[in-house]
Amino acid sequence: MDTVDVTGIDAQEVMLALDRVTFDGLVGAGVLLLLGLVVIRVVMQILRRVMARLPFDGTLTSFLSSGTKIVLYIVLGTMVADKLGFPVTSLVALLSLFALAISLSVQNVLANVVSGVVILTSKLFVAGDYIETDTAAGTVQSINLMHTHMVTPDNKVVLVPNSELSAGKITNYSANALRRVDIPVRVGYEYGNARVTAALMRAAQGMPDLEQGEKAPQVLISEYGETGVKFILRVWTPTARYWDVYYALMSAVREALEEDGIPLTYGAQRVEIGGCER
Repeated sequence: MDTVDVTGIDAQEVMLALDRVTFDGLVGAGVLLLLGLVVIRVVMQILRRVMARLPFDGTLTSFLSSGTKIVLYIVLGTMVADKLGFPVTSLVALLSLFALAISLSVQNVLANVVSGVVILTSKLFVAGDYIETDTAAGTVQSINLMHTHMVTPDNKVVLVPNSELSAGKITNYSANALRRVDIPVRVGYEYGNARVTAALMRAAQGMPDLEQGEKAPQVLISEYGETGVKFILRVWTPTARYWDVYYALMSAVREALEEDGIPLTYGAQRVEIGGCER
């Protein structure tokens, strides 16, 4: 019964190739191997210098360098095998089959690697940015080929697969130089709009790091509700100062309203039962 060689390499053909190897062939293959190693070294040095001038992340540069070196070694090995008279066609078929088997077994890994390359090249976010995804939120610590490392506000490290980031929604809070801070306040109808607006503007005037001009602080009325009027104190500040300004304004707004005798209104409603208010 005839046997089927799943590897695509004929053992008899390999043995015949070994028998045909001569001293001159060995010398030629050795010279080719040495020249190939020198060429690979020169090519890799040039490649590193070129990539160092490009706006690539260090992780991506290392990955591309390693991948290029592996490909060059495979090409050199194939050329040396051909020089010795080995069946190169069968060898290439075996390498292709091996690569297919690996790719099928590590699909998720390859998906994360490709997504990592996309993130690094497209600059969706960089280390130091504060981002929010469907599964996590925090400051980007590092971007690797498999995962993106994020540090949450309570100092926990979260590793998010790159494939999730490239396929999902990403909110980058650090992308722009300025961010808007909105402080909502609800007060009773018995206090005039002008009086409340003046108190809120006074709270903003004593705050550092606020933008002026077109983005100067302003007070808006967003709702006339059942329990009072909803005001919004809106300011613009550098992104890095967002939370400092937010918490400082929360305190300053209440102090300014109390100075003018304006209490904050809560969601309580008045209900009359049998002529009595409760």
